[in-house]
Amino acid sequence: MSAALPRNTGAGAATPGRPRGRGPAWLVAAAALLAPWRAGAAPPRAAVQLEYRRAPGAERCPDEGLLREEMARQLGYDPVDPEAALQAKTLVFRGPGREVHAAMDLHDAEGSITWSRHLVAYNDDCRELVMNMALSLRVALDPSLNVPPAPAPAPLPEPALPAEAAVSAPAQPAWPRISVGLAGAAVFGSLPETTVGTALHVALRYPSFSLGLEGHVQWPSRVQIDKGRFASTWIAAANAIPCSQLRRLFACAFVSIGVVTSSGTNIELVNTPSLWLTTGPRAGIEMPFSDRISVQLYGDLVLRLTEFRIEDPSTVFWAPPASGGLVGLRVDVHLSPRREAPARRAPLARGTEAPH
Repeated sequence: MSAALPRNTGAGAATPGRPRGRGPAWLVAAAALLAPWRAGAAPPRAAVQLEYRRAPGAERCPDEGLLREEMARQLGYDPVDPEAALQAKTLVFRGPGREVHAAMDLHDAEGSITWSRHLVAYNDDCRELVMNMALSLRVALDPSLNVPPAPAPAPLPEPALPAEAAVSAPAQPAWPRISVGLAGAAVFGSLPETTVGTALHVALRYPSFSLGLEGHVQWPSRVQIDKGRFASTWIAAANAIPCSQLRRLFACAFVSIGVVTSSGTNIELVNTPSLWLTTGPRAGIEMPFSDRISVQLYGDLVLRLTEFRIEDPSTVFWAPPASGGLVGLRVDVHLSPRREAPARRAPLARGTEAPH
């Protein structure tokens, strides 16, 4: 009986010690490491709603555009999304002296505060403050940094204002400001010709109200009666001016009392001096240049309450109309800077940043 011969199936004989149908071990490990890169997964991105406010007194600080631009530059993309669940609330406000403050909170979808920072710039540099705000927000928002939320602040021994109320209420002046101003004006309708007026102004000023006293002089106006005869008239008065102010716009009422004095050349005038009594409204705009100096451009409607004339015993040479006006420009110097009452600040987490 012949022995059975092995059949040739066309497959190579298996090598002892090597698994059949598998590549080298290093190739398998490399494929496992490179699998996420082949999938093309994008790095995580943050999205946040941004609320940026400037309190009264901080209007000259940069607007939201600079903060958003700097956040985008640091993150590599613009994180601001009106539909985002996370919300960033920021407020820039002035402190005492040359301090500028920024308070920032992050709110989750339920409205709870998950992160807070309070920044201070001591050199009145709002741009530096906004740059530091962008850096702090970048650290808080960037998912790649994996920064844990700041721990909740420890309870205070006294009742504290809610965080939103504390941030939204910048310090208020403890006393009124005292300002002194010098004004020049073009005056028409009070004297025979349009004349120049000057005034020295002193006022007590609150954030939205002021009470001023003004010494006003209208320079002499000369009128020719006939050949060789002239009359000259000028006015000196004191004005009381209460004003209401809304940001840079203001509206006032004034009462003016004084004397009108006339003198003649080769003519005898009567009824001089005469009583000057007027009232009327004032409105204008104030342009601050610093905490110490501001400029006001304003206009008055002058309503005359008393009569006066330029006359001799037999003839009236000139009588003023019932109303007139003036357009003035005044430079105010604030003698003392606004003194701030201590403000309750939002609770600060450990690690609060305060750039100098």
